[in-house]
Amino acid sequence: MQILTPFRIAFADPLLRVAFICILLMGPAVASINPFQSVIGIERLGLSNAAYAFIVTASALFSIIASVAVGIVTDQTGKYRGVLLICICVGICAGLWMWLVPTVASFVFVHLVLFPIATTTFTQYFALAAVAARRNPALDKDVGLSLVRAGFAGSYALAPPVWAFFLARGVDLFAVYAFLTVINVIVLGVVFFFWPSGAPADENDRSGLSFAASVRELSAPPVLSRLGLVMVITSANGLYGILLGLLIVNVLGGREADIGIFAGAVALVELPVMLAGALLVQRYGRTKVMFAGALIYGSGLGLLGLMPSMGAAWALILPFGIGAGIILAIPVGYIQDLVSHRPGAGSSLVSMSHFGGILTASAIFAVVAETMGYVAVALFGAAFAIAAAYVLLRMDRNAAPNVSS
Repeated sequence: MQILTPFRIAFADPLLRVAFICILLMGPAVASINPFQSVIGIERLGLSNAAYAFIVTASALFSIIASVAVGIVTDQTGKYRGVLLICICVGICAGLWMWLVPTVASFVFVHLVLFPIATTTFTQYFALAAVAARRNPALDKDVGLSLVRAGFAGSYALAPPVWAFFLARGVDLFAVYAFLTVINVIVLGVVFFFWPSGAPADENDRSGLSFAASVRELSAPPVLSRLGLVMVITSANGLYGILLGLLIVNVLGGREADIGIFAGAVALVELPVMLAGALLVQRYGRTKVMFAGALIYGSGLGLLGLMPSMGAAWALILPFGIGAGIILAIPVGYIQDLVSHRPGAGSSLVSMSHFGGILTASAIFAVVAETMGYVAVALFGAAFAIAAAYVLLRMDRNAAPNVSS
């Protein structure tokens, strides 16, 4: 089929294939830690809620700093493989440490220092996809990025139900760190042995900028303004994560089991849309597709709390899936192109947009929920996301996507 040709070309590229395989493996590894992190920290190790909240917040901030620093260094040196191998090794040490020495001190050091460094591999895989597209004229950048993003999303969803099965049969919870270690060792082998020999660092992969100049480039007003708008757009997904269970149980009269079924069904719709969205970008451009995605997703979010019953709410699975597939995948390429020819630094902005979207969603929830309720949070969040997408569309109507040069 001709429609699959761009994806065949993308997967045939050896550098993008390495990035895809690595992130495909990292999906279940990350999903093995995230759902259980709070239980391990608070219930198993005895951290207070305040202490755990501090660790999570500080870890998120350090993740952004580490991601930006790694992105700038890889752009300066072009040594993507070497930096990636170091960060993977940090991930191996982190998992092994928590598995062998499961103490409060270990938890704090691993989750506050080592994991933020190790998780920069996530944005590095997007950087590799951008580098692959730059080196291979036949490879469409948005198709490559969507392939990598969909690979992570698809494999991520596999781990939680598998762990639920094993934990129910007596496997110790700290085994998630052992699994993380094993996966990182496999990923290390993939990068070490399967990195394409024809992809050394070269002058085209070096930014030629000092660290300070790179930071100034990332903090330029046109870059930050667009990044802020993308954060507001993706905050709708953060609000969906916060509100889905609360609205289903407290407003729509649904059961707790309905939460998992609804979220799983949305994920099934989301994956093919992530891939198809790259093809829409070729025809309509990123900002138009992002606006359409925000409009669809925001409409679903706003309507969720207004549905008369859980039975009616099932109809929103399709708009949620379509919208999520677009607003989670397409902004990756848009953000990267805010700093042209800087795949590392551009991918670090992806990390900033991710955590910024989460913080924006938390702020909207904190301000609106106590005074106006969950339904109002959904309506405000939907309105903000759609408005941000519209402003971005207007800003870029007469401007090139790249605003850094």
